[in-house]
Amino acid sequence: MYGGFEVFKIWLAVKLHFTTKTYDYFTYGGKVNCKLETFTKRNDRYFFHKLSKKYDADQALDFFVANFLVSDKAWIGNLAKQDGTDNYVSHRAYKDSFSYNFRSECRIISDSMDRNNCSFDDLFMVDRGQHPPFLKILLSKKINYQTFVVFEENLDFIKRWDKEIKETVVWPIHSKRIKKYMPFIRYNRTQMKLVMKEVFNVS
Repeated sequence: MYGGFEVFKIWLAVKLHFTTKTYDYFTYGGKVNCKLETFTKRNDRYFFHKLSKKYDADQALDFFVANFLVSDKAWIGNLAKQDGTDNYVSHRAYKDSFSYNFRSECRIISDSMDRNNCSFDDLFMVDRGQHPPFLKILLSKKINYQTFVVFEENLDFIKRWDKEIKETVVWPIHSKRIKKYMPFIRYNRTQMKLVMKEVFNVS
């Protein structure tokens, strides 16, 4: 029977996926080792029961993924409040109109290139260890992680950034977060590649 314990196991699997090196949600099929007795002793179990009445299993997975993208240190009690809902709704809205949102954010990137007299290749160049323009656009929240992931899966620049970006606080957090998030995204890769080609005139 679906309820708070099942939501707890989904939360635990997503938490382990985003915060540890050894657990991969897809390798383990979302399975975790936890006992009902352990769950019933948790002081925060009410929040998991609350979420089980609001979201089915697939929605709960999306809910936690969306929130771990924002912070991997969020307390479940806060996630069960409005902020957690807002993160989920925003994430879901992009997912439900993926092509439209990706195209819109590509135009935002293109506009930024025009304003800064920046070429497409320049977007991804690391100059003297500093954040490249494309990362700055993400950090300023002008684009979503979904858009960033599409670019990464087509252009494969994160490995190079990991070596070339010198600061050790902001980028490592985002690098890890993006890599952990990538397997959760489903989209028409061919279609998004055509959008990139159309907006940026690249092959």
